[in-house]
Amino acid sequence: MVDYIVVGGGPAGCATAGRLSEDASTSVLLFEQGPRDTNPYIHMPATYFKTAKGNLLTRYRLQPQRHQNMVTPEIVQGRVLGGGSSVNAMVYMRGCPEDYEGWAAMGCDGWGYDDVLPWFKKAEDN
Repeated sequence: MVDYIVVGGGPAGCATAGRLSEDASTSVLLFEQGPRDTNPYIHMPATYFKTAKGNLLTRYRLQPQRHQNMVTPEIVQGRVLGGGSSVNAMVYMRGCPEDYEGWAAMGCDGWGYDDVLPWFKKAEDN
């Protein structure tokens, strides 16, 4: 028996499962549709095009969009442990400090840039 089931091994799913499992008395089961991120093309930014065409992505076709001349857009999702962040050509950015300060000013305590910067630095230590 498990305490929590997390579906999806993308950034949010992995972070959620990781945080939940910090409590040693809690059991967490993480489901991911795709394989581990051992494909060598995931780890080389110059080979992004190789991950964009293959079994590491699932493509979903949307219904025709009435307000967009009936186009049927395709939504692409990562199908690998790490989700889209494993196949996004290793693009990483912290974001604009002014955005975080704006959120804090609107009442989002703990979301100022100085508040989140240590978490960014922790994530960047790989």
